[in-house]
Amino acid sequence: MYPGKIERRKNFERRDDIDLCDSIFADTWRDELRDIDKHEIVSVICEKIGPCPSNFSVAEAIFEDMKYEITKYVIHHIYSREDGVRSRLLLWLDEKTNPDNTIKLSDFINKYFK
Repeated sequence: MYPGKIERRKNFERRDDIDLCDSIFADTWRDELRDIDKHEIVSVICEKIGPCPSNFSVAEAIFEDMKYEITKYVIHHIYSREDGVRSRLLLWLDEKTNPDNTIKLSDFINKYFK
């Protein structure tokens, strides 16, 4: 192989991004699928907590409180080890997990860089 060819391959970034919002399903069906997936996760959390029927609302609260932190953990420590992660996704997760820090950063940027 030619040295130039090797160098170009190293700098090549393959993009297989898909937009999950663009699908064959209408918005109502996507919302239904999202709710089904959420229900399955909440059900598993509820099983771990215990059989009391009121635990389902506790499990739902746990899901809502932890969903971005769990996503951030999986992306940072499991997924990115092999595949890498786009910076926009990491910034979005940081915004969701630390909204106060995002506001502080935005205020700082607006104050000193505008």
